[in-house]
Amino acid sequence: MSSNSNSVGRSAGVPLRRLVVVCLAVLALFDVAFWLFAVQPMASRAADRETAIAALETLVEQKHESVGNLRESLERVAAAREAGDGLLEQLTFDGQRTFSELLTELGDAATQADVEIRETDYATEEIAGNESYGMVSVTANFHGRYENLVKLLNRLDRSNDFLIVESLAARPRQETGDLQITMRIDAFVREL
Repeated sequence: MSSNSNSVGRSAGVPLRRLVVVCLAVLALFDVAFWLFAVQPMASRAADRETAIAALETLVEQKHESVGNLRESLERVAAAREAGDGLLEQLTFDGQRTFSELLTELGDAATQADVEIRETDYATEEIAGNESYGMVSVTANFHGRYENLVKLLNRLDRSNDFLIVESLAARPRQETGDLQITMRIDAFVREL
């Protein structure tokens, strides 16, 4: 009996071994298939995700830099606007004091140049497209010598106020030999 049971055990062990080997082969194939269809795509998705995150981080850095550049530009524009407003404030006359300031400036220039100021006439104009600023034109007559006329023009040119000599005419006076000077001077006015 023992020889029979040995041969039965051997014959039963072979199919069991084959069954175990087949099962292990099936498990190995299942592991390979699982790795090919589940693990590798997930690893690929993780790599794609990391690439996308890196691209987004680069984009965020570029946007931060762009925002920084825009802020700098806004600061420069604000500084330029402030400087421009200051320049306009400096170059224009206040609408309420324009005529007295212009008369004082012309009188001082004429006195320093030793030129006699005669009649003055004022005209105001609006500047098209700008409600805040206007222009005052002064037509003034002077009597004086040529050298004094040059001094007057020099004094008006070096004035702290922005004055534009629009036109100038000079003709000799027969009785004294001095010049009769007619000058049109323009000045810009805020809140005319």
